[in-house]
Formats: sequence, structure tokens, C-alpha cells
Amino acid sequence: MSTPTPLFVSAATIKKYGFIEDNVDDKLINGTTLMVQDIELQQLLGTDLYNEIAGQISGNSVTVLNAYLLDNIIEKFLINANIASGCIAYTFKMSNKGVVSSNSDNQQPVDKDTLEMVRATWQGRADFYAKRLSDYLFQEQSSYPLYFRNNDMSDIQSRRAKYQSGIFTGNKRRYETERRVNWPY
Repeated sequence: MSTPTPLFVSAATIKKYGFIEDNVDDKLINGTTLMVQDIELQQLLGTDLYNEIAGQISGNSVTVLNAYLLDNIIEKFLINANIASGCIAYTFKMSNKGVVSSNSDNQQPVDKDTLEMVRATWQGRADFYAKRLSDYLFQEQSSYPLYFRNNDMSDIQSRRAKYQSGIFTGNKRRYETERRVNWPY
């Protein structure tokens, strides 16, 4: 059995700095954090650098360079990405009766559009820190050689973060026959 992946940021830190109330179950936060680490953070760092940092956290031997990265950039990314990804997990619960939404006397659940707006706001903040992380690693590539290294094709290669927004280029299509070869592909 393999060693479980350590959390790069604690539930207490996310509650302290992430606008999440103290009554949110740590189990939900930790599960969301592991999901964000595996899906989003590993794509930003690449498998080699991700595994190096995870191993250092497990062994309680984090280097100065990786400690700076964790404390100043990764932590902020994980807090915001956790809230964005956790909007659904924190709103709805899986039970033996199906998917349910909790409600109390003093609270009202939000509608679907409001929930998506909140999620998109936090995802935008997470994208900002993802861009900052990839820009920092690209700038400091001599200090983080594992960021660009990929020994195994099954590893996830690091990718540069980009903001997730579309660009409108107009509705006009080109009608010249020589440009329509294999169009629109």
C-alpha cells in the first residue's frame, strides 16, 4: 500500500484565511484539498516537483526553497481553489436518501445561479494564484529543475497557468475557397 498524499495546507489554515466558517467539517475540507492537489496543483507543478514536495512534507524535511513556495504561493492557491471546488461539496451532502441540501431555521440555501457566481469568483482568485505560481517557477527554473523535468511519460507534465476566459473574435467567417480547406479545424 502506498503512502497517503500529505495535505499541503491544513483545514485550520483554510478556515482561518479562506472565509470558511469554523463549523465546516474538516473531513470535507481535507477531501476537497486532496482533490484540488491531485487535479489542479499537480498539473501546475508537474509530477516530479509535486512528489518531491509531498515527500518532504511527509518526511518533515521541507527545503527552504520549497517552504517559500508552500508558504507564499501554493497555500494561497490551495485556499482559493479549495473554496471554488468546495462550493458544491459544502452545499450538498451525499446520504443514503440521495443528494440533499442542509437547511436550518436561520439559513437559506442559495439558488444555482448564485452558487455558480460564488464558485466562479473563487475560481478566478485561484487562477490568479495559479498564474503567479507558474510565473514564479518559470522565473526561478534554475532553483526548481524538477519543474521542467519529466522522466516518465506517465507523469503529468507541468503546465503554465492561464486565465480561463474566452475571447470574442467576431461572427464573420472567411469565404475564400483556399482558406476553407479543412475549415474550421
